This record gives sequence, C-alpha cells and structure tokens, in this order.
Amino acid sequence: MIKLLRVILISVAASWLAGCVHYSLVRPAPTKVAAGTLEVRPTYAWNRAPRLATEIKQEEIWTQNGLVLDAIGFIGGLKDGEAIAKQHDHTDQQVPVFRSSMTPADLVSMVESYYRIRGVSVFETVGVRPVKFVGEDAVQFDYEFIANDELRRRGRAVMAISQGKLYVMSLNAAAVHYFDAALPEFEALVASARVLNREG
Repeated sequence: MIKLLRVILISVAASWLAGCVHYSLVRPAPTKVAAGTLEVRPTYAWNRAPRLATEIKQEEIWTQNGLVLDAIGFIGGLKDGEAIAKQHDHTDQQVPVFRSSMTPADLVSMVESYYRIRGVSVFETVGVRPVKFVGEDAVQFDYEFIANDELRRRGRAVMAISQGKLYVMSLNAAAVHYFDAALPEFEALVASARVLNREG
C-alpha cells in the first residue's frame, strides 16, 4: 500500500508539472474511438488521454484516475503488415507486425512482446480463452506485469480479426483496487463495441 501511495503522489506531481496537457471528456453515450473505426457505449464518463508520440494513429486511451492507475485502450482497423506500436526499422527489438493469418496464440505473443520491449521487468500470462468481440470469434488474454515504476498491474486484452483487420480493447490498472473497479465497465464496453467502416 505504501508503494501504491508513492506512485499516486508521483502521478499527481507529474500531472501538475504537465499542466498544459489536457484530457477531453467522454460522455456516457455512443462514442467513436480508435480513429473512428469502432463505436462503444460507456455507461459513465471517462477522460480521453492526449495522444502520445509513441501511439499509432488507430490507438486511443481513456482513464478514470490517471494513466498510472487505470487505462482502457482501443486499437481499430489495423491492417496486415502494420504493428500495434510505433517502431523504427533500425531498432533491434521489434514488436511483430500484425498478420491477418495470425492464430490466437500469435496475437497473445504479439501483445506480450509489446510489453517486454517497453521495459516491463515481470510479465505473466494468467489466462487465455475464446470470446466473442465485434461479432467475431476472438481471444481474451489476462496478464499481470510490473513496469519501471515497480507498481504491480493487472491487464486484460480482447482481440478479434474482422475482414482481415485487427481490433483490440485492453484494460491495464493497478492490481490493488483499480483493476477490479474498472473491470465491469471494460466488459460492458467490450460487449457494446461494433466495427465502423469495415470496408475502409
């Protein structure tokens, strides 16, 4: 608990120092996300995080209590040959690019590599199972990890391939309280998600 309080204080200080960074309000209504590739229906208000230089254009992140404590991510319409992260050709470690022929195991491995390449010191898969997402057979991937701030987090990613494109929703949150608090809303968002502009 002391470690969690320390992380919260650091997060508050970072937010104060970054006062010029503004979140936008997401109201509880049908909402387009991930560059307009998905629509979801939040049941209460969220904060849309400012876009980071490290994010791909099809990515979007929401939070309730700050990104250190909880984050719901969306990636939509990722095409064959594109990656779930921005990366440069000269970088030694690369996240595998998405292929429309990927198996559920391949998708899980791709997400795990994303975290490991970004400095996650401990990463553990705690469950993989088939689910339905955006009307397609999909995979749900549960995991736990510790990043550079030493805060233990839990995560869940739901991934589906629809008409050759990848759609992902993920929840990452502090293992103490915040993951369990956000999980019902995440599950409601997953259930509500529908693909827009499938032919685009």
